Amino acid sequence: MGSRKHRPGRAQPDLSKETLLAYIREQPERTAGFHRILEDFEADSIDRKQIRDILDQLVRDGGLVRHKGHRYQAQPTVTLHTGRIHLHRDGYAFVTPDSRIPGIGGDVFIPPHSTGTAIDGDQVSLSIVSRQNAEGRIAGILKRARTRVVGQLRFDGRAYFLSPADDKLPEKIFVRGDVSEHKDKLVEIELTEFPSEARWPAGEIRSVIGFLDDPDVETLVVMKKYGLDAVFPAEVEEEAARLAVSPREEDFRGRTDFRGRNTITIDPATARDFDDAVDAEALPDGGFRVGVHIADVAHFVERGGAADVEARRRGCSVYFPDRVVPMLPEKLSNEVCSLNASTDRFAMSVVLEIDPTGRVRESTLHQSVIRSRERMSYEDVQRILDGDGPTRKRHHRVVGEVELLARVAGRLLARRIERGTIDFDLPEPELTYDEQGVFVGVAKAPKYFSHRLIESFMIAANEAVARLLDARLRASIYRVHEPPDPERVGELSETLAGQGLRFRPRETGPREFQEFLTSIEDRPDARMISFLVLRSFRQAVYSTRNRGHFGLASTVYTHFTSPIRRYPDLVVHRLLKAWMESRPAGYTAGDLESIAVESSHRERIADQAERDLFEWKRMILLEDRLGETLDAVVIHIFPKGMRVELVDDFIEGYVAVEDMADDYYDFNARTRSLVGRRTRRRYQLGQKVRVQVARIDRLLGRAYFLPV
Repeated sequence: MGSRKHRPGRAQPDLSKETLLAYIREQPERTAGFHRILEDFEADSIDRKQIRDILDQLVRDGGLVRHKGHRYQAQPTVTLHTGRIHLHRDGYAFVTPDSRIPGIGGDVFIPPHSTGTAIDGDQVSLSIVSRQNAEGRIAGILKRARTRVVGQLRFDGRAYFLSPADDKLPEKIFVRGDVSEHKDKLVEIELTEFPSEARWPAGEIRSVIGFLDDPDVETLVVMKKYGLDAVFPAEVEEEAARLAVSPREEDFRGRTDFRGRNTITIDPATARDFDDAVDAEALPDGGFRVGVHIADVAHFVERGGAADVEARRRGCSVYFPDRVVPMLPEKLSNEVCSLNASTDRFAMSVVLEIDPTGRVRESTLHQSVIRSRERMSYEDVQRILDGDGPTRKRHHRVVGEVELLARVAGRLLARRIERGTIDFDLPEPELTYDEQGVFVGVAKAPKYFSHRLIESFMIAANEAVARLLDARLRASIYRVHEPPDPERVGELSETLAGQGLRFRPRETGPREFQEFLTSIEDRPDARMISFLVLRSFRQAVYSTRNRGHFGLASTVYTHFTSPIRRYPDLVVHRLLKAWMESRPAGYTAGDLESIAVESSHRERIADQAERDLFEWKRMILLEDRLGETLDAVVIHIFPKGMRVELVDDFIEGYVAVEDMADDYYDFNARTRSLVGRRTRRRYQLGQKVRVQVARIDRLLGRAYFLPV
């Protein structure tokens, strides 16, 4: 390795487990003495202690062997696996492997002392310590998930530090330089030192966002926190600007012309990009022919071009209550690719022939040109179905089409329910705004059959395309939802037994879950029980291996219907077009696997960003109710306390055991309850409680309650 000479002024040496282990492995016979290490790292008295602590840790972890005379030898190289780390606020972590590890079914547990310098979301290499316990240790960092962190700048009387807006990061990150003018502001810092067993992380300010009470600051914080860019690189915008908005008639040669069909789009009233349209016709035998038309984004976004590279980096669009952070620039998403009404547009169309019972008996795929006849909102479609006169008059050209689509969707939905698809028909909260666009509260989101209508056609099209991919292509991308882990199902059964409910599925099949959910839908605690069931499920991901979709009770599934806002859909379109044109798609199996892993990760980031902003908004609402006593329901019990949800506001908060002053409460794992030692008072899932709003941590989006 040679001597690690420092720059004038002696910068802090790079001291970490990874650095020291790599250094020792490079020495003759993979051995180095302690004094030689100190010499090569030009260690002072502070560094000396840190190096000794790290070496001791490496010995405990098994990476080094200590010999007589304070000599350290690196252990033989072990098999390393790669994955993404998810840190818990208590220090331990789990790694989701990039590919299955023999003998381990899913994630790998990493104890607190074995996480190294990793921070949440990093791509890491790891070795397996125990296959029986699915336990490992971090061997190195392959790719940092972030080098910038957002939080509030605070002063503890001695030093300035960042308190991150993320409880999975260290609670303190020291901030270098003279930053006193920004005290208490929200800032973004660049990490210059990552955490280790012997030191706190540190960084330097890169941008100042504002104060906690500044208007719209919460959206800016969330976007900075997750690296979401509202602005596209100049080369992407320039590439999009060169595209023609309106295609010419000669551009349609070789495409199936569906412009004569009675096609409509159905989207939220506020939507500005339209990537799907539908139409239907009745057949003489009582069946139906349905067209599902999807924007042909692949025609405009060239693989490897500036827009494609940026779309892959973003992975998907992110939807906030007051704005969208799109995957594609506006010229593409809202104009060139969007299936705007009364406009000729390129599409990829799936034509489905459906029998009278809702079974898809045939499907064909077309590169097409369509012309949407009318742009409809979910609300207007529902009003038509409900018989609202003014709405039916306003959309008189497509009333018959809407009613026919509803008939077909009803058959498709009944067919899916019959095969066992799981339907979590839970009330969903939504943020409400006044006429000036000011946030005013949280309400129950309306549920319309018109949502089910579009969902039914999109699922049918995705399944038809997935069957084609599975039969015709050697490699593709699927949307996979694996069955729940039997151990998690066992834990769920025990938890439900504590609520007086019997649920012991024989085959862990989707039908049994759906039958159970149907059986409890009239209970007052149905929402809480449904969440318990949902938490026992695995997360749906993208994969190059077809493992079916458990939640939909589908043997093969993919995402094809939203290429404007999801990158895997765009890739699936490219694969399909290449197959239809009898040419190579240009993707290797490795390319597709990388895209699947990246897209799954970006999807989780988008989901978390949307949840974070939602929580921040709800905390703003709750700040005005500090000290109030409110009705809540217990939705989660854990050893240190419980999480409750306010009955009227869909707002969650925490009640800590240490704040329950009337008794000392023990956690009963079998019944998932907290029981007072003296009073025998019991708190359990689904129980209604009265709580007082005690404290709000807006930065972390967390409310703390006291039991009344």
